[in-house]
Amino acid sequence: MSQPPVVTRFAPSPTGLLHAGNLRTALFNYLLARRAGGRFILRIEDSDASRAYPDAEAALQQDLEWLGIDWDLGPGRDEPSAWRQSARQDAYQAALDTLMAGGRAYYCFCSIERLRALREAQQKAGQPPRYDGCCAALDPDEAATRVAAGESATVRLRVPATGDMTFDDLVRGEQRFDASAYGDPVIRRADGSVAFLFANALDDARMGVTHVLRGEDHLSNTPLQRQLFNGLGVAPPCYGHLSLVVDAHGAPLSKRSQAAAVAALRSQGYRPEALLNYLARLGNPMPGDDLLDMDGLAEGFAPDRLSRSPARFDPTQLDGWQQQAMAAIPLSTLRGYLQIEVPAERLDGFLALVRPNLRVAEEVNDWAERIFSADWRVDPATAAGSPQPAAAFYETVARVIEATGTDDWSALRPALEAATERRGGAMMKPLRHALTGLGHGPALGEIIRLMPEPVRRLRLQRAAAEAAGVIDA
Repeated sequence: MSQPPVVTRFAPSPTGLLHAGNLRTALFNYLLARRAGGRFILRIEDSDASRAYPDAEAALQQDLEWLGIDWDLGPGRDEPSAWRQSARQDAYQAALDTLMAGGRAYYCFCSIERLRALREAQQKAGQPPRYDGCCAALDPDEAATRVAAGESATVRLRVPATGDMTFDDLVRGEQRFDASAYGDPVIRRADGSVAFLFANALDDARMGVTHVLRGEDHLSNTPLQRQLFNGLGVAPPCYGHLSLVVDAHGAPLSKRSQAAAVAALRSQGYRPEALLNYLARLGNPMPGDDLLDMDGLAEGFAPDRLSRSPARFDPTQLDGWQQQAMAAIPLSTLRGYLQIEVPAERLDGFLALVRPNLRVAEEVNDWAERIFSADWRVDPATAAGSPQPAAAFYETVARVIEATGTDDWSALRPALEAATERRGGAMMKPLRHALTGLGHGPALGEIIRLMPEPVRRLRLQRAAAEAAGVIDA
């Protein structure tokens, strides 16, 4: 008998921006489906309109599309009733009716005051707070009559009073929970809205979700949701609970973690492949440090290898992946960022030269100005190294370059060393700074070869004037 196709989902609420923590959850679900040749669903859990964040849904889709995480069902793929929680109230009511008819759920008329007093008494006695089953034995017909007469009531799921509730977790192995510690949870509130516990499970059932990877903060919900599936006569999905992504202080990332917001990282110039390769390995040991495409990341993904320890979001490690991504960016892509005029015959050589030195793609414009623009000026305040050479150094360099008539660094370098009586960094550092304003960067010989002769001569003249204390207006 063949196995059903793998169906995973990412089900955010539109209450804030996508951040590195919930993005990793989306990515892991996507990789699991992709590796198995299955389907990935984007579901919007928007039943709590009071907490909705303006434009959050559109921003979420833009972030996922930018990253290349595509979905088979969701916004733009099907009708909203298929993937928007607020459009499924009729389905929720039908499922509640099924649970009530089968005795798996019941009306509860306990007031807020009574529940508060119960909780306080349990806390004073050192007991975990749980519902005491006050309304569990009410006659269903009598309860229905009271509700029909307008009396306020919630609906609770009936959970076994004793025994163990167990399941195999895709990440953590066998999990065992004591039913007596739970009590019967509310699955529909008195105002008619359904609780997350109920809506989330029912949506998975209706969408045919087979595998759910989610944060470990949902681990305690899983036994209760499996009870819901049992009451509806539907096989539950396989659950796997991921360690949380935390910041440098050990606090879980949240929608208020602006530093790790995907939109913020995108605006800072991070490449999508850098973010994907970093997050795919965060708490997920994979062999090698090569930059992989989505198929490669999917091939290396397995839930049972995921770490159970908190995964710390480290910007320094992300920067390492960014450096790899920038070094691999196609020249055609990099060309699209260029806004500074570069001589056509030198364009590809320039892009290939500066690409390994770019932190973000937009920096290509800074390098274009440094190498090709006659108007660009070195800031004396950034002078690298001390003391700086006298004006004669720069005058000598200019004279030698002109006299040799070559920009071949293998021939030019020994001539410059002999004429200036400087070698290594003593010659290279001040010369590099005079030409580019930096103490680091691409090979100096290649910079000299690419830099137009009038620009190079002007840079050296200005450096000599500054060294002589002459203000270059």
